[in-house]
Amino acid sequence: MKTTRQHEASGLGAALTGEQDFGLRIKTIRQARELTLEQVAELSGVSISTLSKIEKGQVSASFDTIAKIASAFDYSLAELFAEELPPPSVASTAIQGRRTYTLAGKGLAFTNPYFRYEVHAAELLVKGMIPVVMGIETRELPPPEAWSQHAGEEFIYVLSGEVMLHTQLYAPLRLAQGDSAYIDSTMRHTFVRLSEEAASLISICQTETLDIEDLTRGG
Repeated sequence: MKTTRQHEASGLGAALTGEQDFGLRIKTIRQARELTLEQVAELSGVSISTLSKIEKGQVSASFDTIAKIASAFDYSLAELFAEELPPPSVASTAIQGRRTYTLAGKGLAFTNPYFRYEVHAAELLVKGMIPVVMGIETRELPPPEAWSQHAGEEFIYVLSGEVMLHTQLYAPLRLAQGDSAYIDSTMRHTFVRLSEEAASLISICQTETLDIEDLTRGG
């Protein structure tokens, strides 16, 4: 007899990371678990209207939103994007002596109209931080629903180009290659590319209980 996850996997083989495909994937999982949009909204903290638009492929989900949805379904980000879902892993709060690595260009990658994301160490489901390499594509300020906001703190280091860090409580901050910032990530924040050439940065998100399945419980 198939488990719920096996039923979900059988309907997700063609689902990729585009807006339409990602929306279909979320809808497939939700229906396989016999959940309403209202129930998923309550579990994830993502509004019903946003979930509905994502399922219909009408909007692109931000990294925070994707992480919230993954957490609501009890998936890691890697599982959410995998063509075939792996067996459930057994997490332990007493794991020690771990090591993992991510080869160049082999991180968990996905995009929206504003940013390119590459999550490193994605196979570790329980850890104290999530390291993400971000490519800043947008030259215009993203709309409010595309800003990030999640529990914990975040270290930002610019790898190339020049960006503007926008935050809820502070004036915009210009950051060039080699510059860094450390922020309270419960404060809404986003980035805009200032340079003509490509701009990228490392974002390391941390909370006391953070793992890759649960970037945020925040709003």
